[in-house]
Amino acid sequence: MSLNILKYPILFLVLCVVNPFPPVEPQAFATQFTKTLQNLRGIRKGQNANGVGTLRSHLKHLGYQINEQSSSNNFDENVESALKHYQAFHHLQTSGVVDDQTIETMSLPRCGLPDIPTISNPNPNPNPNAPQNYSYFPGSPRWNRFALTYRRSSSATISLSLSAVRQAVGNAFQTWRQNNSFTFTEVTGSSNIVYGFHRGSHGDGIPFDGPFGVLAHAFAPQDGRLHFDGDESWSIGGSGIDMETVSLHEIGHILGLGHSNVSGAVMEPTYAGIRRILTQDDKDGLKNLYGF
Repeated sequence: MSLNILKYPILFLVLCVVNPFPPVEPQAFATQFTKTLQNLRGIRKGQNANGVGTLRSHLKHLGYQINEQSSSNNFDENVESALKHYQAFHHLQTSGVVDDQTIETMSLPRCGLPDIPTISNPNPNPNPNAPQNYSYFPGSPRWNRFALTYRRSSSATISLSLSAVRQAVGNAFQTWRQNNSFTFTEVTGSSNIVYGFHRGSHGDGIPFDGPFGVLAHAFAPQDGRLHFDGDESWSIGGSGIDMETVSLHEIGHILGLGHSNVSGAVMEPTYAGIRRILTQDDKDGLKNLYGF
């Protein structure tokens, strides 16, 4: 189902980089960004407008090539090219114009990692309009073991019960276990993977942005950290953000997968309120990374 774009403003955060945005209150920034997108509706190459610099920063930190020497508020050929690649990745009309579909997609809640894969599948198609399919982190890092343990460690509390959280996360781990060599065991002591809920700045240099923006982020193998935004309205099959679907996505990152632009794949970066299951693309990505 489609989500109202005004209800879900998005703050793009990328792991392992310094936050490129001015230090403002998270929800204030989210509202500001939504207004910026609305104000840029219809802008195209050759035009200048306040807010193009913000769009330029978003595209850059989602992995799209941006020339920093360009004028900040000039919607030049470089911005148009980056926007077209964004539109192609998300299966939108590649108009190079900030149209309604682009605003809606940019406003969806999402994972904090960038769109553009560093390493695509073994036979990538250079055509920007073709699907990228599964991708990996730089250097294709992976675990050197298949029996992994996990535990919870949170700095924030949420309304969802601990038992419901454990069930959703446990189900997600067991889903990734299918048809491969991995096993996942919940423990209370030292573990390979640590997941939890946090708000705002929480010690990893990548602060969360409050409700309806970045839902979660995770680190490449063999780091093992998986963080959920404690300000989201988490649910189990309800009207909020589905805990199991987001867990499935972030565990994919924990195992070494980057984002995919296959529609409906668990590793698709945006969340549109639809509960997902592993697609063949998700399974192939893990299989080819570990050689199952």
